[in-house]
Amino acid sequence: MKRIKCKKLIRALGIALISSTTLYGVTSLSTADAGAYDWLGMSEDPTKFCMADAYLMKAGNKLAQGSLNCTANDVEITKVTPTDPNAECNLGDVFTFNADVTVRTNANERWDTTFYLPLTEQSPQVVQGAGLRNCSMILPIPGDSGETADVQLDGDQCGDITKALGPDEYVLTNEPITMLCADADGNNQADFTYCAAWDNIDRDNCTYGEDPYAGQIPNNKSKCNCDTFNIDVFIKPTPPVITKTLTSVSTRSEPGGTFSYTVSFTNPNAQTSLFITSLTDEIDIGGEGTFDTSINLWGPTVTPDPDVDGLYLKATNCSMPANGGEILPSATYSCAFTVHIVDRDLPNDQSPQFYDDLVKLALIDKNGDAVVNGDSCSAINSVAGDHCSNEVRVQITNLPPAITVTKTANPTEVLEPGANVEFTVKVQNDAAFWDSPLILTVLNDTDFGDLLADECTGISTSIALGGTYTCKFTKFIGGNAGDQHSNTVSATAIDDEADKATGNDSAMVDIRDVPSSITLIKTANPTEVLETGDDPNNYSNVSYNFKFKVNAAGVDDVTFKTLTDNKFGTLTGQCMVNSKNGNPITPTALNGFVLQPGDYASCDITKGLQGNAGDTHVNIATITGVDEDGQDVDASNDATVTFTPQAPDTDMAFATSMLVVLELTNAGVENVTLTDLTVKGVTVAHNNTHPLSEFVILNAANGEHAGVSYSPCAIDTVLGYNGSGSEHYTCAFTIELKPGVENTDNIKFLATGVDGIVAVVEDDEGTQIVNGVTVEVNTVE
Repeated sequence: MKRIKCKKLIRALGIALISSTTLYGVTSLSTADAGAYDWLGMSEDPTKFCMADAYLMKAGNKLAQGSLNCTANDVEITKVTPTDPNAECNLGDVFTFNADVTVRTNANERWDTTFYLPLTEQSPQVVQGAGLRNCSMILPIPGDSGETADVQLDGDQCGDITKALGPDEYVLTNEPITMLCADADGNNQADFTYCAAWDNIDRDNCTYGEDPYAGQIPNNKSKCNCDTFNIDVFIKPTPPVITKTLTSVSTRSEPGGTFSYTVSFTNPNAQTSLFITSLTDEIDIGGEGTFDTSINLWGPTVTPDPDVDGLYLKATNCSMPANGGEILPSATYSCAFTVHIVDRDLPNDQSPQFYDDLVKLALIDKNGDAVVNGDSCSAINSVAGDHCSNEVRVQITNLPPAITVTKTANPTEVLEPGANVEFTVKVQNDAAFWDSPLILTVLNDTDFGDLLADECTGISTSIALGGTYTCKFTKFIGGNAGDQHSNTVSATAIDDEADKATGNDSAMVDIRDVPSSITLIKTANPTEVLETGDDPNNYSNVSYNFKFKVNAAGVDDVTFKTLTDNKFGTLTGQCMVNSKNGNPITPTALNGFVLQPGDYASCDITKGLQGNAGDTHVNIATITGVDEDGQDVDASNDATVTFTPQAPDTDMAFATSMLVVLELTNAGVENVTLTDLTVKGVTVAHNNTHPLSEFVILNAANGEHAGVSYSPCAIDTVLGYNGSGSEHYTCAFTIELKPGVENTDNIKFLATGVDGIVAVVEDDEGTQIVNGVTVEVNTVE
């Protein structure tokens, strides 16, 4: 409505109103309308100068002697009731809410009531500083509440108050209030702090215009009232700090594994419960997009599939607390969980795959409003009420793939000068399933080059898990005996991260010698010669032919070196090769003479032989050489020459010897002694010779006759009496006759006289007994 500033008219109207109220008993008017200037508290910029600053500016700083000292209590706000029963604020924030504000006067009447609300922790009665606008304001409209205490007493734009009409207070209904959210006593109810200013005299000087003249300013330092009391505005709880801790190793090798964590937080509010409504693990935040995953830690566990990349909640003891997820004041919520990461495709530079993980949870207060905490979840998508832990980094490290390369040759030996060989190259995939299949990118041979581009082209280079790549090709391998052909194949295969696996293997082919062999045929001409007799200068000449040949099955030329004979010694220098392959050639020295396989040659050497009729001369010749591989070869052969007699003229002489066995028996009653034993008068004793050298007696060794051995004969041997057991005596001796006895002469040993073999025995009285034997040796022409 339009305000009339005529002072007298307003006074008269005021008296009239009072009179009406008295007459009709009206104590209050409708409270449907607000009774303050709303724009002072709800404009886009509600900040105003605080009371002390306005006081100084109004006074031109002449009265500036420090802060106001508000000791009066003429006007006060006794009650602030938010219209929203769930009104709440964040501690330290400036916020706006609607409330019914009860204003009371402790004086009879006061003019231009004005209320300053701090927007900082400083009281409005404290000087904030030049130009600082740190307060909001409640400036009642005169009489707008319709209550009897709310009146227009001085005709200006500011509301007045009186208790002269009865009630000492009125209510500003649904009043917008902008204030600082503070809770000095920590009871989770907002502290309503204000300073009231008024005029204690009647004057028309108050306006709702801009500072410093909006509202009333204290008349002096003490004419103001400041107070703080709790109002039913809930202090939003302080958000907790969420802590995520890794309890397992931080590194697994591909394809991954389990990582275990705990998450915990403590409700920092001593008076207020928090309510957790969700709990998730945010994995690979900010990653490449493959694994950006949110896992509900209150959800079911999953058995990992090692063949499928992904993130799996393998174990958890996390659950929503009772009573709608309530975390009591100062209580702690904690739980543990295990996540299994399967990641078979790691970075192609073989660096580790990192996973930056955090836990996100949602918190509300008792009113169901989100508990906010700024930007703890700035790394991920989040909404008000989301709270995030610290990030924990884990990683999956690359494992290099592996291959086994095998190269074989068939056959592994070839005869000189060479043959075709089949080579087989195999590359086995030894990598695990997460790196399979492997792709074969290189297959090079030290001798045969790029096999993938030549011998092995057209064969698939993809090697499945546990599979083998196989390529076969044939090459001619040649060389000399003793050579070894070795070639190495090198392979490279890559996995899905372009990580390389390498391997190599060699195959060896031996060039074996085809053995060279030679033969020698030695021929004597003639094969029979006359005996040479005892004349040392008489020889029978024999021509020897030495024919030597290189086996046609060989492959090497043979160079001949020596010719030796077991009877004639070294013949190398005498063997001048004069025939090759049956054709005469210029005589050539054997040493260094070369024959190819299948060729033959010969030389002739004449030698004089000596021997008697019936003798044979056998001599063995040996020829040696060396083939192109340095292998020695040799061959031997013999020749036999027989000596025949030359017109023989012979004479024959004869000689013999005889064994004489003597057996004597004593037939008497007395012992007898052998006193004499003679042959043709020669006493039988060893080496006794007949005077005419006709014979020699040998009596030194035992003689054997008819299988019986006899001792030599001994003179003075005693024969016991008959029946004594020693009456028999036997012995033997040999008569060796003179050689050359004419075959017409007979040899006789007569028993008479001393010409025979005579044995004499005698008894103890000297009586002799003579026994004799006649022997005759006849020669017949």
